[in-house]
Amino acid sequence: MAGDLLWTDQTKAGPRPVRRYITGHDPSTGQSIYLDVPELMYSPVPGFGEASRSFATTQLPASLEGDSDLKAYLSKDTTASAARGEIIIPAGDSVWCPETALGGVNVVNLSIDPGAVGHMHRTISLDISTCIEGEVIHELDSGQRILLKSGDHVIQRATMHRWINASDTARARISAVLLPCSTFQVQGKFLQEEHRF
Repeated sequence: MAGDLLWTDQTKAGPRPVRRYITGHDPSTGQSIYLDVPELMYSPVPGFGEASRSFATTQLPASLEGDSDLKAYLSKDTTASAARGEIIIPAGDSVWCPETALGGVNVVNLSIDPGAVGHMHRTISLDISTCIEGEVIHELDSGQRILLKSGDHVIQRATMHRWINASDTARARISAVLLPCSTFQVQGKFLQEEHRF
């Protein structure tokens, strides 16, 4: 997900471009409003498709005071920035409990090219991943597989996995909410982020 951010190529077959709306409060009335923010942008993932960061925060619980979360997301120099490519948001300056701060939430959209097979990987996170369009195979390192159709979702608990577009002709889309979690042991070893290319 590293590299220059590009607008989604709308000429590719498959899902329409995603629209992302962010709400806030009118400073003069206090009423809820839709904020004027830049369009959602995608970064190419060679051999797989595209990814975008819909939103991210630097801490949990999120701090919305003074729109600090939005400012961090729209900035180019914070870990929550829309321009960053980390999967897991590292711990920021948490005022709540700095000794146990794990980081913030990351909302990611994946647009998967026809026939694309992602690499096997694990993040130390609790992920809620939903198939938005198309059909996507979710495969574990055990060899187990499930086919996700529109609306189906996986609650992923720091497991090794990869995404495969089940179609050779149409793009597919996954939307994921990633929450950092504490590391834990499996077979006497602490899990770590891992990528198998």
